[in-house]
Amino acid sequence: MGAAVKLTDMETALIDQLPQDAPLRALLSEQGLPHRRVEEWKWTDLRTVVGKLPAEPGVLTFTITREPDAWAEQDEEPGLLMPRLASALGEDIQVYTLEDGERLELGVEATKGFAHQQVLVLVPEGVKAELIESYAVEAGGFANLTLVIVVMPGAVLDRIIEQDASPDAALVVTSLIDLAPGATLNQTTLGFGAKLARLETHVNHAGEGAELQLDGAYVLSDGLHLDQTSVVRHVGPNGGTNELFKGAAAKGGKGVFQGKIHVEQAAQKTDAQMQHRGLLLDDKAEIDAKPELEIYADDVVCAHGNAFGALDEDALFYMRQRGLPDAKARALLTQSFLAEPIERIRDEDDRERLMTRLLSALEAL
Repeated sequence: MGAAVKLTDMETALIDQLPQDAPLRALLSEQGLPHRRVEEWKWTDLRTVVGKLPAEPGVLTFTITREPDAWAEQDEEPGLLMPRLASALGEDIQVYTLEDGERLELGVEATKGFAHQQVLVLVPEGVKAELIESYAVEAGGFANLTLVIVVMPGAVLDRIIEQDASPDAALVVTSLIDLAPGATLNQTTLGFGAKLARLETHVNHAGEGAELQLDGAYVLSDGLHLDQTSVVRHVGPNGGTNELFKGAAAKGGKGVFQGKIHVEQAAQKTDAQMQHRGLLLDDKAEIDAKPELEIYADDVVCAHGNAFGALDEDALFYMRQRGLPDAKARALLTQSFLAEPIERIRDEDDRERLMTRLLSALEAL
């Protein structure tokens, strides 16, 4: 048996909010928050970072295009630690049932201190809708949110996640997604990191014509960290998954990509592709990546790829020779590299808006 964990002030404050007989209280007391010795968090040491933040309650402010359809109590405890905390320490679940053609905009801002919340989004059968999310955390804040998303048969959901740069703050957003037969989910993330940020996506993929597109782009400046982790579990036949993530890290920035596609034996005829490309803008930048395929079916088409590089010096020289300042030339080349995931966004206005944000962030590096 290992030695007992010496709890940080933050962990003690979280535990004190849990009932004495809660299993989660005992688990957190024994193991603490996720840290680098936990395989799934080996490049994202949440425990250390939030242990240095104020151990006091904070406030989440939601800016949403409409009121929830309902408020629900938690009726089933999630299996993952961070969603369990969001369930136990957050208020009642906000429930949104999307209508055909609806665009639901969900903005979340967190103050100094810790805050937790869970949101449920239902996309009924045959409905086509959009979900646009943005997240920002003030200095000293630790926000932990869980989104449960159910995309029912034949439904189509276009989801965009924008994560603002949040120095001296921590953010964990865990998405638990159920993709029904014949449903489609197109998800794109644009992230700029925090002292520690983790955008984690779990998809239960039913197959039977269901299609998943999971994309992301990230730009990380000095002192900012972004972990994008995804687990897609194919449980039925004839399903498709296509993942494309591209990121750039400047000096002192750290990017993490962990992608896993799990194909069960029943998921024959699965077509799953995953690609990650990282651009290191300085010798002291860091990007860690671990793409994985775990396949138990024998009639599938599955592949993954991962590569790292630096800016093309010949292209930079060519652009400078034609009068472009060095910073502008570097920003345009990096934007060109990162653009592909954003270009796959179907809505033209959203596509142009995120492309503009991306270029502005690159010019500011």
